[in-house]
Amino acid sequence: MRLLVAASVAAVSLFSLSQTSVAAPTPPIKIETFSLENGLQVAVLQNDASPVVAVQIWYHAGSKDEPRDHRGTAHMFEHIMFKGSEHVRAEAHAQSINGVGGYASMQTEEDATHYIDTLPAPYLDYAIQLEAERMRNLMFRKDAIDVEKENIKDEILRRESAPLQKGFVRFLEAAFPKHPYAWDAGGRVKDLEAITVEDLKKFYNAYYQPNNALLVVVGKASVDQVKASAEKWFGKIAKAAEPPRPSKDAVDPEQTKKVREVVEPGQIGIDIIGWHVPPAKHQDIYALQLTSLILGVGESSRLKLRLKAVDAKTKRPLAIEAGADALIREEPGIMLVFGAFLDPAQAEPVENAILDEVAKLGASGPTVAELRKAKNQVQSGFTFGLENAQGLAEAIGKSWILTGDAKAFVKDIEAIEKVSAADIQRVIKTYLKPDRATVVVIPAKGR
Repeated sequence: MRLLVAASVAAVSLFSLSQTSVAAPTPPIKIETFSLENGLQVAVLQNDASPVVAVQIWYHAGSKDEPRDHRGTAHMFEHIMFKGSEHVRAEAHAQSINGVGGYASMQTEEDATHYIDTLPAPYLDYAIQLEAERMRNLMFRKDAIDVEKENIKDEILRRESAPLQKGFVRFLEAAFPKHPYAWDAGGRVKDLEAITVEDLKKFYNAYYQPNNALLVVVGKASVDQVKASAEKWFGKIAKAAEPPRPSKDAVDPEQTKKVREVVEPGQIGIDIIGWHVPPAKHQDIYALQLTSLILGVGESSRLKLRLKAVDAKTKRPLAIEAGADALIREEPGIMLVFGAFLDPAQAEPVENAILDEVAKLGASGPTVAELRKAKNQVQSGFTFGLENAQGLAEAIGKSWILTGDAKAFVKDIEAIEKVSAADIQRVIKTYLKPDRATVVVIPAKGR
């Protein structure tokens, strides 16, 4: 697993799903995998019907691998990996991909950073050459790094100006007192200022190595073609030592009592409530993902119906918005719910209503229609996400990061279909207990 919820949420906003329909089965997905002698893992999904190839390189290096006082180190590589290497000038990687009618991008998350090249199939070898070049030949120019630091600072300030995001940042800190999931992948302004060129080189030499990466190729390319190109360009790179994993020594103790914080007021009040959930490999993740959909995804979800309904006495809703999400990680994640409100007096009623709805779902379980709808949302989102080469490559890479198996996600639909109403009740009673909740309240300033 476990990328299903993200895909399903996007699909819900685009498609109206019947509560009784069942998503059409996805065609068989045949993924071939192999490894080079230097430890680079490779996954290939051939599809000759497509005129393009998606070439992605996934590094098992995310924000949880960076030093606590240098938050934003992993994010920096999103930027500087495009600033030139020994044989490729600054910006030429993306420019050359665009020049042949392709697309280049990147993304940093808590568990990984990956680089994306989608381009016409005849340029497969060229894209692999470019990725091998910057895996080990990156240039660290201080002037370029300083510019990118300022760009990232602007990103952080814009993001944290949003009330929900600001509250979410504080929520992570409260939920993870030790683990590096205490910060998101964006970084922190004060830490970026302290990161030196030598700090970046140290991170690069530890994590940007063949034995810490997966090369994914999806599209009009055979296994033999990919193997020949990977050997040609990546094969000459030496295997490195196993990279450090700081999160292994920063395990949070089991939460046994409710943690509640009230932070600085905002123009919009927000209650954020979350619970720790198991790592992505755990079988309960499927039921927890469906639970998040039933609770807070779509206008007919329980939290939205409860909190956004107009009260007969006050003639207004308890909250202006509500939602839920399951943040599935390689290591223990979070089930998150929230309610947004305008009246300062609504903070406690919104919190109580959220906890009450979670308890009700745990006590009685979902209806047949609710469970079917949630499964349809996941299945449809999964199917729509795999309709192009880039989406398939993303699924393969994320599956490898979260489970260690690039093929594991193929079984997700079958596993989701097996989840019962009793499973939903069980995971709520096991993980979403009121005395194990972390609550962060952003009071509303009011008029």
